[in-house]
Amino acid sequence: MTPRRSRVVLTALVSSIAFSAGCAGGDSSPDRLMDGSKADKPPIRLEGVDGPSVLTRVWVVQPSARGQKTRSASCLDHGRGSERPNGPSVERVGVNSETVTFEEASSGAIFGCDNSPGTREENRRWCGSAYGRLYGGRLRDPRLDILCGTTEEPVGFVWVHPAPEARYVSVEQPGYVEVYETAAQLPVRVATISGVEYERFRAKFDLREHDSRGKLIREYELEAFVAG
Repeated sequence: MTPRRSRVVLTALVSSIAFSAGCAGGDSSPDRLMDGSKADKPPIRLEGVDGPSVLTRVWVVQPSARGQKTRSASCLDHGRGSERPNGPSVERVGVNSETVTFEEASSGAIFGCDNSPGTREENRRWCGSAYGRLYGGRLRDPRLDILCGTTEEPVGFVWVHPAPEARYVSVEQPGYVEVYETAAQLPVRVATISGVEYERFRAKFDLREHDSRGKLIREYELEAFVAG
């Protein structure tokens, strides 16, 4: 595939459960992720990515490993109670984000939880959640969540369907690039603190996708809106 620059405009539904929360800003060269762990660089050079870059952490958690202290278990407790997960869940931690993604047992939807830095009511672990029905294995919108943060520096979350050959998805942040690895053939839940327009209920994501060797597959701008 020839790398190309495109603009994607999608309408997103706000997450069904969200709570007010604080969030921390991204540093031009962050050395820690949201959970306090060390922020590493990607293991290979990613074509088209210049300047500082940070590799987010990802775990694929099998159903038998979802103990009470896992992110996956607390996300299920946070949900509506009607979700029936199928197969492994994917847990991610970035500089200003923490997410869990599940596929539903019917394989007709995905759901998960979002979190950003800061305290919230009743010390809740998650400040937002998202649910999306799949059509032909894909979402019709990325399920934008912008309620998981403060109005001064809100965090925007969306799901991205990378190309089948993609190994990495990178997101432009203020002063650095945040890199996510694909996992378990599930959509990648990415976050941004750049381009979030809270008062207009929308967010823009500058994205790149790379293969396992770091070759650029495509780059594009995704503009997501909260549906009215």
